[in-house]
Amino acid sequence: MGARDIGRLVAGLPGVRAAVRDAAQDIRDDARMLATGHGTLPECISLEYPNEYDVDVVMAHEAALSIEYGHDDAVYDTGWVAGLHIMRDAAAGL
Repeated sequence: MGARDIGRLVAGLPGVRAAVRDAAQDIRDDARMLATGHGTLPECISLEYPNEYDVDVVMAHEAALSIEYGHDDAVYDTGWVAGLHIMRDAAAGL
């Protein structure tokens, strides 16, 4: 049995699958809380299930990268606007 087979076996165990889903839900909930006060941003944070083992926490917003990492303010020309680091902080449990 190869490493991939063992990984697939472990990932498919009911307790492991439940733990992965619970962790993803916690991260999503923390991210939504950190996004509170930023319009509809909390509603843009959701869970996606790309396969039977994984769960992704996604910020599906057109400006997600700018929100997360920062951007240059071209509208008011006020310079650099720092990112909110919502997803980073949620994943770190901050």
